[in-house]
Amino acid sequence: MNRLALMSLCLPFAVACSSAGTDSTPAAASSSGGATVDPDAFTLTFDTFTVPPGGEVYKCQNFDNPFGGVDTDVQGFESHMAKGSHHLLLFYRHGVKAGPAEDCSGLEFAATPYSTQLPDDGITLPDGVAALVKGDTSLRLQTHYLNATAEPIEAHVTLTLHRAKAGTVKDHAGVLFVVEPNIDIAPGTKGVVKHDCKLPYDMNLIKASSHMHKHGTAFTASIAGDTVFETNTWDDPKPALFAPAKAVHGGDPLSFQCTFDNTEATSLTFGESAKTNEMCIFVSAFYPLPAGGVPTVGCD
Repeated sequence: MNRLALMSLCLPFAVACSSAGTDSTPAAASSSGGATVDPDAFTLTFDTFTVPPGGEVYKCQNFDNPFGGVDTDVQGFESHMAKGSHHLLLFYRHGVKAGPAEDCSGLEFAATPYSTQLPDDGITLPDGVAALVKGDTSLRLQTHYLNATAEPIEAHVTLTLHRAKAGTVKDHAGVLFVVEPNIDIAPGTKGVVKHDCKLPYDMNLIKASSHMHKHGTAFTASIAGDTVFETNTWDDPKPALFAPAKAVHGGDPLSFQCTFDNTEATSLTFGESAKTNEMCIFVSAFYPLPAGGVPTVGCD
């Protein structure tokens, strides 16, 4: 089973979705002439939910295609999450209807054009590059919150998709999402988990980042011996951005590793909880996506 399949066990009119994700209203933007409407910005607004003191919550919400069922190129994403957030994932989904926020599994996964661990984040893809949202595709947001305070958190999440100008897109972007699930760190010990694989085809990297939980103390990733990302923090790691894009080649070895410090009384294993489990994941946005290629790929 490949790593992506294993994980599945586990951006004048703008749309702002209602609490049920079914209605839309224009999103206003200030200008010298007063409120205006950006015709190329579409905002998904997650239902507000409460995270109790000390609590950990995964929530998901489905949204209808915001582009009227027409294949659409999205060149930019902008996301905002209230305090206590750990990550946000945008999934392409088929056969789902808009609805309210709901509890969901942290091991749920589907093809994704955008993810972040920063409370306020965004990316504008290079000129001529966009993520394709097909007309028959709905969208699903997953968010993970961890409340380390003694007070409840009212969680607010929005994601705005910025449509590319017509006729400007030459290449589509994809996401390289690689998971190392073999984690087993004994109580009271430190350990390193490694993953090695080869890139499936030539890529121009735009962004690279990691995903770990609270026991993660270091992450490093290299391609063909060249370091492409490293961090010493598990929470809100800032991604590496490549401008110009970094060219890598099919067959190049990707190597990454996570260092964990298990202060728990039980062994650390792969799982959804940021408090009691761990993850070791490398994520990178790239282009071009080969014709007919799936939007999210692994590395074997």
